[in-house]
Amino acid sequence: MEIVSPAKKVRKERHVVRFYDEDESLLEEVADFLDVALRSGGTSIVIATAEHIQTLRRHLGGLGTQADQAPWFTGELIAFEAEVLLAQFMINDWPDEQRFNEIVGNIVREACRSGRPVHAFGEMVAILCDHGFYDAAIRLEQLWNGLHDAGHVFSLFCAYPWSAFSSADLLTKFQQVCRQHDHACSHSAVPARPTLVDLPMRVVELEQQNRVLQGELERASEATQTLRHREQELADFVNNAAEGIHRVGSDGTILWANKAELAMLGYRWEEYVGHHIAQFHVDQPVIESILVRLRNGDIVYDQPARLRCKDGSVKHVVIHSNACFEDNKLRHTRCFTRDATDRLHLEQAHREREALLTELTHMNQAKDEFLAMLAHELRNPLAPISAAAQALTLMASDPERVKQTAAIVARQAGHLAALLDDLLDVARVTRGLIELDRERIDLRAVVTAAIEQVAPLVSSLSHVVAVEMSDMPAWIRGDYKRLVQVMANILTNAAKYTPAGGLLDIRLTSNAHEVELTVSDNGIGMAADLVDKAFQLFVQGERSSNRSQGGLGVGLALVRSLVHAHGGTIGARSPGVGQGSTFTLRLPLLHHTDVPAVAPACDDATSPSPSCLGVLIVDDNIDAAKMLEMLLEIAGHRVTLAHTAADGICKALELAPDVCLLDIGLPDMDGRDLAARLRTMPVLARSQLIAVSGYGQPHDRQRSIDAGFDDHLVKPVKTDELLALLAHGRA
Repeated sequence: MEIVSPAKKVRKERHVVRFYDEDESLLEEVADFLDVALRSGGTSIVIATAEHIQTLRRHLGGLGTQADQAPWFTGELIAFEAEVLLAQFMINDWPDEQRFNEIVGNIVREACRSGRPVHAFGEMVAILCDHGFYDAAIRLEQLWNGLHDAGHVFSLFCAYPWSAFSSADLLTKFQQVCRQHDHACSHSAVPARPTLVDLPMRVVELEQQNRVLQGELERASEATQTLRHREQELADFVNNAAEGIHRVGSDGTILWANKAELAMLGYRWEEYVGHHIAQFHVDQPVIESILVRLRNGDIVYDQPARLRCKDGSVKHVVIHSNACFEDNKLRHTRCFTRDATDRLHLEQAHREREALLTELTHMNQAKDEFLAMLAHELRNPLAPISAAAQALTLMASDPERVKQTAAIVARQAGHLAALLDDLLDVARVTRGLIELDRERIDLRAVVTAAIEQVAPLVSSLSHVVAVEMSDMPAWIRGDYKRLVQVMANILTNAAKYTPAGGLLDIRLTSNAHEVELTVSDNGIGMAADLVDKAFQLFVQGERSSNRSQGGLGVGLALVRSLVHAHGGTIGARSPGVGQGSTFTLRLPLLHHTDVPAVAPACDDATSPSPSCLGVLIVDDNIDAAKMLEMLLEIAGHRVTLAHTAADGICKALELAPDVCLLDIGLPDMDGRDLAARLRTMPVLARSQLIAVSGYGQPHDRQRSIDAGFDDHLVKPVKTDELLALLAHGRA
């Protein structure tokens, strides 16, 4: 078998293609191919890259004689850079036939004119393929063949790198390229026997397919390794993710869980994986709904749930999950579990904030309404007091009118004091400062005392009071005075908001556990929204345009606080506006009835008439001091006034009074400090010191006692209380 190289093969075939891996081996064969024409005096045409042209010149030089000998070839070597030549006849990435014939055709025709051999090597088609223009390369091969068909005798050597046809989808392009040539070969030698003329083409096709398969195998191997690496990375990422992730089978069994999921719930792998997911859900309807939705192909997003942790605690979470189906069958579900504790607390805090803002808004509104009510209520008694003061200056000679006017002042002052007492009581109760003097009480006695207390108001309005009580005692344990206050407030409220001539119905019943007291009226009733907040502080219904009922809206708030302090409950109901109201009070019943109720006895004994005492009053309020001086002088006492602490000390040393009435809020010295100074004076060793203050809380009284005072009176001072203290002397 004769083996010939492509360089010798071109003597029989006009158009040869060579597929190669390495440039060096290709260029050696091209140099041999070109050398054949050059040695016979012909022309060799090279259309290649600048680098390849330089290499070919070096190879061709190595084939000749020594430098001092005659040239080894008589032919002509013509070289063109492929990119430059392509640019001259390519239009829109496609070879223009006319320009090709004018440029490349002229080069070939001139070379063939001598009749000597012409060998051409071209890389333009390889460059086009490298740019992805395979159809343009095939068209260029056809144009070269067109020069042959036009009668030009020359041999053309084309070369393509194997990498240009490295994928299976380029097989057709590869075959089309081969069909444009008389002979195709690769690095393998090709037998030249005539009977095997078609074999070289088939060989290169098989080699291209083999190379493609080898490339596919290499890429598949690389892809497999990459896939495994990425799968490992993904598995590591998912397992170490900060969010809990688990996979659940179609039957609800947990197939896998990452570290965050196990850590969040506190389980070990074997305690969690392999168990049914429903075992860890607190709310079974929730997990059942989730599983049904996933089986139906739904996506579960942001689903709140509660999971049971290993330590028994409950974790609030939100779940995101979707299902994986194969052949329309559920294979497993992917679930993401996020700890929602912080989110729950945030939502709860937001709700509480909104509720607090609403409450503060209502409280602010109630405060404004209260201030308006307070101004109104204070002006009511102040107006007659102011008028009475002016009248007294005009009727000093009429004792009867003076007495009547004084009675008016006393009543209105008492009204002011009652308003202040209500406010102070509410403040003490709401702050938990009130102390109950608990004793065994028959609630019937409380009802009777309260009815007597509100009798003047009931009588003035011509109301009828119906009372229904059992003959059996209703024993409770509580503060008699405070419970009378509670009952009196309820009755006063009913009387005030019932038109004249109304009916007040009082019923007292008991069962095995509690005593129930109801007070009903046929008054103006309450709207539903007012019923809900009737016991709130400063709340009053707009029951008349002139607010003739009066009050600050603190009575029922005080009632509720005192009832709760006794362990009881109170509620209100009304069918509606104009249909009356009912208040129901319930208190725990005492079962030991062997001890009779002890109601506090009223001390009707007349206070002993005091002897004439020397009294020193120290108060910077001149009017208040003058009025107190007048009252005490009428009672038969000797009174001296001082309006500063310094003046008070001087007069105390001078007069050695029996009693010192000291204002706490003096301008130059605190009244308590003044009392401490006076206690150090021997002349006042037996004197009675009485504090006078606008503050009457238990701790205020205690501070006065600790400072050396014998007693503590709250402004406005009640005359009978003061006279009683003076009559009894120091405790």
